[in-house]
Amino acid sequence: MTRTERIRELLDEYARQRRQNEADQRRREQDAFARDPQIEALRAQSISLALESMRAAMGEADENKRRDIAADMRKRGLYINGEIRRRLRTLGLPEDYLEERYRCPACRDTGYVGDAPARFCACFEKRLAAMGAERGPDGQTFETFRETIAPEEDGQRDQLAGARKMLEAFADAFPDTPYQMIVLMGAGGLGKSFLLNCVYERVTRREFAALRVTAFRMFEAMRKRHISAEADADEFSAMLETPLLLIDDLGTEPMMRNITVEYLFMLVNERVESGKKTFITTNLTYEQLQERYGERITSRLFDRSRGRAINLKGRDLRLYGIR
Repeated sequence: MTRTERIRELLDEYARQRRQNEADQRRREQDAFARDPQIEALRAQSISLALESMRAAMGEADENKRRDIAADMRKRGLYINGEIRRRLRTLGLPEDYLEERYRCPACRDTGYVGDAPARFCACFEKRLAAMGAERGPDGQTFETFRETIAPEEDGQRDQLAGARKMLEAFADAFPDTPYQMIVLMGAGGLGKSFLLNCVYERVTRREFAALRVTAFRMFEAMRKRHISAEADADEFSAMLETPLLLIDDLGTEPMMRNITVEYLFMLVNERVESGKKTFITTNLTYEQLQERYGERITSRLFDRSRGRAINLKGRDLRLYGIR
Protein backbone atom coordinates (compact mmCIF):
# COMPACT_ATOMS: atom_id res chain seq x y z
CA MET A 1 0.00 0.00 0.00
CA THR A 2 1.41 3.42 -0.96
CA ARG A 3 1.64 6.35 1.43
CA THR A 4 -1.20 8.10 -0.42
CA GLU A 5 -3.42 5.04 -0.02
CA ARG A 6 -2.59 4.83 3.68
CA ILE A 7 -3.44 8.50 4.11
CA ARG A 8 -6.82 8.01 2.42
CA GLU A 9 -7.56 4.98 4.58
CA LEU A 10 -6.62 6.89 7.71
CA LEU A 11 -8.74 9.92 6.72
CA ASP A 12 -11.71 7.56 6.35
CA GLU A 13 -11.00 6.26 9.86
CA TYR A 14 -10.95 9.82 11.21
CA ALA A 15 -14.27 10.57 9.46
CA ARG A 16 -15.82 7.50 11.14
CA GLN A 17 -14.45 8.69 14.48
CA ARG A 18 -16.09 12.10 14.02
CA ARG A 19 -19.44 10.44 13.26
CA GLN A 20 -19.03 8.34 16.40
CA ASN A 21 -18.22 11.48 18.43
CA GLU A 22 -21.41 13.15 17.20
CA ALA A 23 -23.52 10.08 17.95
CA ASP A 24 -22.06 9.87 21.47
CA GLN A 25 -22.80 13.55 22.05
CA ARG A 26 -26.42 13.11 20.94
CA ARG A 27 -26.84 10.20 23.39
CA ARG A 28 -25.48 12.31 26.26
CA GLU A 29 -27.83 15.14 25.31
CA GLN A 30 -30.83 12.80 25.27
CA ASP A 31 -29.82 11.45 28.68
CA ALA A 32 -29.49 14.92 30.24
CA PHE A 33 -32.66 16.24 28.61
CA ALA A 34 -34.68 13.27 29.89
CA ARG A 35 -33.43 13.80 33.44
CA ASP A 36 -33.92 17.60 33.38
CA PRO A 37 -36.10 18.99 30.53
CA GLN A 38 -35.08 22.54 31.50
CA ILE A 39 -31.57 21.82 30.22
CA GLU A 40 -33.00 21.16 26.74
CA ALA A 41 -34.93 24.44 26.91
CA LEU A 42 -31.77 26.32 27.92
CA ARG A 43 -29.79 24.75 25.06
CA ALA A 44 -32.47 25.82 22.60
CA GLN A 45 -32.45 29.30 24.11
CA SER A 46 -28.66 29.51 23.68
CA ILE A 47 -28.89 28.58 19.99
CA SER A 48 -31.76 31.04 19.43
CA LEU A 49 -29.80 33.81 21.15
CA ALA A 50 -26.81 33.34 18.84
CA LEU A 51 -28.96 33.40 15.69
CA GLU A 52 -30.98 36.44 16.78
CA SER A 53 -27.85 38.37 17.74
CA MET A 54 -26.21 37.55 14.42
CA ARG A 55 -29.23 38.78 12.46
CA ALA A 56 -29.42 41.94 14.55
CA ALA A 57 -25.72 42.71 14.05
CA MET A 58 -25.92 42.13 10.29
CA GLY A 59 -28.81 44.59 10.05
CA GLU A 60 -27.10 47.28 12.10
CA ALA A 61 -24.88 49.83 10.33
CA ASP A 62 -23.59 51.51 13.48
CA GLU A 63 -20.34 49.91 14.70
CA ASN A 64 -20.94 50.83 18.34
CA LYS A 65 -24.38 49.29 18.31
CA ARG A 66 -22.98 46.10 16.78
CA ARG A 67 -20.50 45.94 19.64
CA ASP A 68 -23.32 46.42 22.14
CA ILE A 69 -25.24 43.56 20.53
CA ALA A 70 -22.20 41.31 20.75
CA ALA A 71 -21.55 42.28 24.39
CA ASP A 72 -25.18 41.61 25.32
CA MET A 73 -25.06 38.23 23.57
CA ARG A 74 -21.92 37.23 25.51
CA LYS A 75 -23.46 38.32 28.82
CA ARG A 76 -26.72 36.42 28.26
CA GLY A 77 -24.83 33.44 26.84
CA LEU A 78 -22.61 33.22 29.93
CA TYR A 79 -25.69 33.22 32.15
CA ILE A 80 -27.40 30.46 30.14
CA ASN A 81 -24.26 28.30 30.00
CA GLY A 82 -23.72 28.81 33.73
CA GLU A 83 -27.26 27.65 34.46
CA ILE A 84 -26.77 24.57 32.27
CA ARG A 85 -23.56 23.69 34.11
CA ARG A 86 -25.26 24.16 37.47
CA ARG A 87 -28.08 21.81 36.50
CA LEU A 88 -25.62 19.22 35.19
CA ARG A 89 -23.76 19.29 38.52
CA THR A 90 -27.05 18.81 40.33
CA LEU A 91 -27.58 15.65 38.27
CA GLY A 92 -24.11 14.46 39.25
CA LEU A 93 -22.79 14.95 35.72
CA PRO A 94 -19.58 16.74 34.60
CA GLU A 95 -19.99 20.32 33.40
CA ASP A 96 -18.75 19.40 29.90
CA TYR A 97 -21.18 16.48 29.60
CA LEU A 98 -22.98 18.01 26.60
CA GLU A 99 -19.85 18.99 24.71
CA GLU A 100 -18.47 16.89 21.86
CA ARG A 101 -15.48 14.81 22.96
CA TYR A 102 -12.50 14.13 20.74
CA ARG A 103 -9.87 11.44 20.61
CA CYS A 104 -7.43 14.28 19.75
CA PRO A 105 -8.45 17.76 20.97
CA ALA A 106 -5.68 19.38 18.87
CA CYS A 107 -7.25 18.48 15.51
CA ARG A 108 -10.74 17.56 16.77
CA ASP A 109 -10.36 14.23 15.00
CA THR A 110 -10.00 15.79 11.56
CA GLY A 111 -6.34 14.81 11.20
CA TYR A 112 -5.41 18.40 10.31
CA VAL A 113 -4.16 21.41 12.27
CA GLY A 114 -3.31 24.99 11.34
CA ASP A 115 -4.78 27.44 8.90
CA ALA A 116 -4.58 27.04 5.15
CA PRO A 117 -2.53 25.30 4.04
CA ALA A 118 -3.41 22.88 6.83
CA ARG A 119 -0.92 20.19 7.85
CA PHE A 120 -1.30 16.74 9.33
CA CYS A 121 -1.71 16.64 13.10
CA ALA A 122 0.93 14.84 15.17
CA CYS A 123 -1.68 12.22 16.10
CA PHE A 124 -2.26 11.55 12.40
CA GLU A 125 1.47 11.20 11.75
CA LYS A 126 1.77 8.73 14.64
CA ARG A 127 -1.11 6.63 13.31
CA LEU A 128 0.42 6.73 9.84
CA ALA A 129 3.73 5.48 11.21
CA ALA A 130 1.92 2.73 13.12
CA MET A 131 0.33 1.56 9.87
CA GLY A 132 3.83 0.95 8.53
CA ALA A 133 4.17 3.90 6.16
CA GLU A 134 7.69 4.29 4.76
CA ARG A 135 9.17 1.66 7.07
CA GLY A 136 12.73 0.53 6.56
CA PRO A 137 13.79 -3.08 6.05
CA ASP A 138 12.54 -5.47 8.72
CA GLY A 139 14.97 -6.44 11.45
CA GLN A 140 17.19 -3.36 11.25
CA THR A 141 17.08 -2.20 14.86
CA PHE A 142 19.56 -1.15 17.52
CA GLU A 143 18.97 -4.53 19.16
CA THR A 144 20.15 -6.37 16.04
CA PHE A 145 22.96 -3.96 15.15
CA ARG A 146 26.35 -5.59 15.83
CA GLU A 147 29.30 -3.23 15.54
CA THR A 148 31.54 -6.13 16.56
CA ILE A 149 31.29 -7.38 12.99
CA ALA A 150 33.43 -4.41 11.92
CA PRO A 151 37.21 -4.93 11.87
CA GLU A 152 39.17 -3.45 14.76
CA GLU A 153 41.95 -2.14 12.52
CA ASP A 154 42.23 1.62 12.15
CA GLY A 155 39.59 2.09 14.85
CA GLN A 156 36.65 1.24 12.57
CA ARG A 157 34.84 -0.80 15.22
CA ASP A 158 35.22 1.90 17.88
CA GLN A 159 34.10 4.55 15.42
CA LEU A 160 30.98 2.57 14.50
CA ALA A 161 30.23 1.88 18.16
CA GLY A 162 30.50 5.60 18.90
CA ALA A 163 28.09 6.45 16.07
CA ARG A 164 25.63 3.82 17.26
CA LYS A 165 25.79 5.12 20.84
CA MET A 166 25.16 8.72 19.79
CA LEU A 167 22.32 7.84 17.42
CA GLU A 168 20.62 5.55 19.92
CA ALA A 169 20.75 8.35 22.50
CA PHE A 170 19.25 10.68 19.88
CA ALA A 171 16.39 8.24 19.18
CA ASP A 172 15.74 7.65 22.89
CA ALA A 173 15.70 11.37 23.69
CA PHE A 174 13.58 12.44 20.71
CA PRO A 175 12.01 14.98 20.47
CA ASP A 176 14.14 16.61 23.22
CA THR A 177 17.42 16.08 21.40
CA PRO A 178 20.54 18.26 21.48
CA TYR A 179 20.83 18.05 17.70
CA GLN A 180 18.39 19.35 15.12
CA MET A 181 20.34 18.09 12.10
CA ILE A 182 22.44 14.94 11.79
CA VAL A 183 24.42 14.09 8.66
CA LEU A 184 25.92 10.60 8.56
CA MET A 185 28.62 10.48 5.89
CA GLY A 186 30.93 7.85 4.49
CA ALA A 187 31.53 5.50 1.59
CA GLY A 188 29.07 2.75 0.71
CA GLY A 189 28.79 -0.28 2.97
CA LEU A 190 29.72 1.32 6.30
CA GLY A 191 26.32 0.80 7.98
CA LYS A 192 24.78 4.23 7.39
CA SER A 193 21.40 3.03 6.10
CA PHE A 194 21.22 0.37 8.82
CA LEU A 195 21.74 3.02 11.50
CA LEU A 196 19.17 5.31 9.88
CA ASN A 197 16.64 2.47 9.96
CA CYS A 198 17.53 1.82 13.61
CA VAL A 199 16.73 5.44 14.49
CA TYR A 200 13.47 5.30 12.56
CA GLU A 201 12.42 2.04 14.21
CA ARG A 202 13.20 3.27 17.73
CA VAL A 203 11.47 6.65 17.33
CA THR A 204 8.30 5.21 15.78
CA ARG A 205 8.23 2.36 18.32
CA ARG A 206 8.12 5.09 20.96
CA GLU A 207 5.02 6.36 19.08
CA PHE A 208 6.55 9.56 17.77
CA ALA A 209 5.87 10.64 14.21
CA ALA A 210 8.70 10.19 11.72
CA LEU A 211 9.02 9.83 7.96
CA ARG A 212 11.72 7.81 6.20
CA VAL A 213 12.36 8.39 2.50
CA THR A 214 15.08 7.52 0.04
CA ALA A 215 16.68 10.40 -1.84
CA PHE A 216 14.91 9.25 -4.99
CA ARG A 217 11.49 9.27 -3.26
CA MET A 218 12.31 12.74 -1.99
CA PHE A 219 13.10 13.88 -5.53
CA GLU A 220 9.86 12.38 -6.88
CA ALA A 221 7.85 14.29 -4.29
CA MET A 222 9.69 17.50 -5.26
CA ARG A 223 9.10 16.90 -8.96
CA LYS A 224 5.38 16.31 -8.44
CA ARG A 225 5.08 19.45 -6.32
CA HIS A 226 6.88 21.43 -9.02
CA ILE A 227 4.59 20.15 -11.77
CA SER A 228 1.43 20.79 -9.77
CA ALA A 229 0.99 22.23 -6.31
CA GLU A 230 -2.10 20.08 -5.94
CA ALA A 231 -1.03 16.72 -7.37
CA ASP A 232 0.40 14.47 -4.66
CA ALA A 233 1.25 17.57 -2.66
CA ASP A 234 0.79 15.57 0.52
CA GLU A 235 4.14 13.83 0.00
CA PHE A 236 6.22 17.01 -0.06
CA SER A 237 4.09 18.62 2.65
CA ALA A 238 4.63 15.55 4.82
CA MET A 239 8.40 15.94 4.44
CA LEU A 240 8.13 19.59 5.45
CA GLU A 241 5.94 18.95 8.47
CA THR A 242 6.97 15.62 9.98
CA PRO A 243 8.72 16.06 13.35
CA LEU A 244 11.55 13.77 12.21
CA LEU A 245 12.55 13.36 8.57
CA LEU A 246 15.08 10.68 7.62
CA ILE A 247 16.58 10.93 4.11
CA ASP A 248 18.63 7.96 3.02
CA ASP A 249 21.40 8.21 0.40
CA LEU A 250 21.31 11.93 -0.38
CA GLY A 251 23.23 12.51 -3.59
CA THR A 252 21.76 9.57 -5.52
CA GLU A 253 18.67 11.49 -6.65
CA PRO A 254 18.53 13.00 -10.18
CA MET A 255 19.72 16.56 -10.66
CA MET A 256 16.94 18.40 -12.49
CA ARG A 257 17.08 22.09 -13.22
CA ASN A 258 14.75 24.27 -11.08
CA ILE A 259 13.81 21.28 -8.94
CA THR A 260 16.53 19.38 -7.09
CA VAL A 261 18.57 22.19 -5.56
CA GLU A 262 15.68 24.65 -5.23
CA TYR A 263 13.30 22.28 -3.48
CA LEU A 264 16.01 20.70 -1.35
CA PHE A 265 16.92 24.16 -0.07
CA MET A 266 13.25 24.86 0.63
CA LEU A 267 12.92 21.57 2.48
CA VAL A 268 16.08 21.93 4.58
CA ASN A 269 15.62 25.64 5.28
CA GLU A 270 11.97 25.35 6.30
CA ARG A 271 12.73 22.48 8.64
CA VAL A 272 15.69 24.31 10.17
CA GLU A 273 13.66 27.47 10.70
CA SER A 274 10.73 25.58 12.26
CA GLY A 275 13.00 23.62 14.60
CA LYS A 276 12.17 20.18 13.21
CA LYS A 277 14.68 17.32 13.31
CA THR A 278 16.34 15.88 10.19
CA PHE A 279 18.66 12.89 9.78
CA ILE A 280 20.49 12.41 6.45
CA THR A 281 22.85 9.74 5.17
CA THR A 282 25.11 10.30 2.18
CA ASN A 283 28.05 8.71 0.40
CA LEU A 284 29.32 12.15 -0.61
CA THR A 285 32.05 14.14 1.10
CA TYR A 286 31.54 17.68 2.34
CA GLU A 287 33.31 19.01 -0.75
CA GLN A 288 31.16 16.89 -3.08
CA LEU A 289 27.97 18.02 -1.34
CA GLN A 290 29.03 21.64 -1.64
CA GLU A 291 29.81 21.22 -5.33
CA ARG A 292 26.52 19.43 -6.01
CA TYR A 293 24.13 21.58 -3.96
CA GLY A 294 25.92 24.85 -3.30
CA GLU A 295 26.86 26.84 -0.22
CA ARG A 296 23.31 27.70 0.91
CA ILE A 297 22.35 24.06 1.45
CA THR A 298 25.65 22.78 2.85
CA SER A 299 25.85 25.65 5.34
CA ARG A 300 22.54 24.52 6.79
CA LEU A 301 23.41 20.83 6.73
CA PHE A 302 26.67 21.44 8.60
CA ASP A 303 25.66 24.26 10.94
CA ARG A 304 27.52 23.27 14.13
CA SER A 305 25.19 25.35 16.29
CA ARG A 306 22.26 23.15 15.24
CA GLY A 307 23.61 19.74 14.36
CA ARG A 308 26.27 17.09 14.13
CA ALA A 309 28.12 15.50 11.22
CA ILE A 310 29.47 11.95 11.58
CA ASN A 311 32.03 10.75 9.07
CA LEU A 312 32.40 6.96 8.98
CA LYS A 313 35.51 5.40 7.47
CA GLY A 314 36.82 1.89 6.92
CA ARG A 315 36.10 -1.32 5.05
CA ASP A 316 32.82 -2.31 3.38
CA LEU A 317 30.81 -4.01 6.15
CA ARG A 318 28.64 -5.81 3.64
CA LEU A 319 31.52 -8.19 3.28
CA TYR A 320 30.99 -9.03 6.96
CA GLY A 321 27.20 -9.29 6.97
CA ILE A 322 25.95 -5.74 7.76
CA ARG A 323 23.83 -4.23 4.99
